Amino acid sequence: MKKIFFSMVLFSFLIIPGVAEAEELDPAAELALEMVGDNEQGYITSELVQYIYEETKSISLPRGAADQWVKGNSVDELQPGDIVFFKGTYLMSGIYINDGRFVIVTSNGISERNLETSEYWSNAYQGAKRYTENGSPPSLDDEIVAQAKELIGSSYKRNGSNPEEGFNTGGFIYYVFKEVTGSWRSKHPSSQYESGMKVAREDLEPGDLVFFENNEKELISGIYSGNDEVIISTPSGVQERSLNYHSYYAERYVGASRFTDEILEKSKPEMYEDHDHPAVKEAMNYLGTPYLMTGSTLEAFDCSFLIQTIFRESMDVYLPRITYKQWKVGKDLDVEEYELGNEDLQPGDVLFFSGTWQEGISHSAIYLGDDYIAHATGEEGQTTISYMSEYWRDHYTGAKSFDDTAIQYENEAVYEAHQLTGTKYTQGGVSPEEGFDTGGFVQYVYKQALQYELPRYGSQQWKEGTEVSRKSAEPGDIFFFQGSSIIPAIYAGNNQIIVTTNSQGVTVIDLTTSDYWPSRYIGARTHDTESE
Repeated sequence: MKKIFFSMVLFSFLIIPGVAEAEELDPAAELALEMVGDNEQGYITSELVQYIYEETKSISLPRGAADQWVKGNSVDELQPGDIVFFKGTYLMSGIYINDGRFVIVTSNGISERNLETSEYWSNAYQGAKRYTENGSPPSLDDEIVAQAKELIGSSYKRNGSNPEEGFNTGGFIYYVFKEVTGSWRSKHPSSQYESGMKVAREDLEPGDLVFFENNEKELISGIYSGNDEVIISTPSGVQERSLNYHSYYAERYVGASRFTDEILEKSKPEMYEDHDHPAVKEAMNYLGTPYLMTGSTLEAFDCSFLIQTIFRESMDVYLPRITYKQWKVGKDLDVEEYELGNEDLQPGDVLFFSGTWQEGISHSAIYLGDDYIAHATGEEGQTTISYMSEYWRDHYTGAKSFDDTAIQYENEAVYEAHQLTGTKYTQGGVSPEEGFDTGGFVQYVYKQALQYELPRYGSQQWKEGTEVSRKSAEPGDIFFFQGSSIIPAIYAGNNQIIVTTNSQGVTVIDLTTSDYWPSRYIGARTHDTESE
């Protein structure tokens, strides 16, 4: 087909004899003809083209023919000065003159050849390209490709995901799709490949993702820009490469995937900002926060701090700080293995994973539904939305629901106690302004919430009221613990107490996971109270 097409183009020149000769010859074609002879400079084909274009048009072309092919605009009808390409052992380029004539480097030097009279060159002909002053093709309608093209020339960084620091291949995909679609895709090519719809090479469309295997047998990813070309972050920065003529990519092609609108919707924060489950909705407030192992501030944190914060802020559920302790509380869900499309899990459930960075329970995430999770992950370096890829499915251990472990505000004493969380500890303190000690806190809560006068100290409070078993205790009852003195606490339900400690002030403690309090429990008291 290429040979027939080219013959038609030649015919269009030949049917009007002398027209080509009468036209003023392109300066690149003129210089090419002047250089015919010995190749004293030792140019390869593309180096000659590069030199001629720099000298005559001030256009800086890449050194390699494959890179020159990617940069140019496809030609419908050949004109003097166009660059013609041929496939030999490698892709070769030359300068078109007219009437089928072109100049190219051969084993005989810088030579003039003719496509119409040479069967070899006619069979090897691949096409022609034309270049604008900036050497770039016009912008494409596809927003993904347009954004990717704007980033050409950005530097490379091993774990980079923005133009300021540079990109690796997965970080480049993550940035482009987040900027254009608002969708938070993974920074890892393997997850990008899994989460997309698989596409055959012959069905590729601009904006699709294409994947290759590097020398370390790892996947790398790029954005298909059309015409068998891909935009990808290379060790030399973001570049456009040919799937046909850049042998590195041609030989390592693995496959392609497409992020459909439906797929993109699943990782858009806006899809969850008004979610019915408060934990899912709250999780969106922390996207993009840097990951930090053992981090316990809102500037940077790890997975268990995120889970703890989400449930405390959205549902008044007070979970332990450490992941394996969170695993011990809540309602067990009978989902022992994760299968894609599992309907037994609901948005707001918490998924737990083992063996990610250490043995045993080591990671947790909020389930968003439809095989997507929100979590703080070191693999992505931030809090993000992720697809339940093979990696996460392999490490999945189980799931919990914390919906029924919230502070039970129906009891006035529990409500009042919870409003005081965070109040500092002060020896002898009996008010929020000065702080509380243990007995002063419980005395204040009962007075404010129930208008009930309790004695000042825990040892005195222990002697009042009616003793109840721990099993039959209700929210608002008082639990007692033996420390250096008797310590009273407000029982909040779901095996949780609200108590004043030296280190945290008024705080919520879960007795299921605490190492300190359960062994010091000595009993509970209830009081006959009427609230106003």
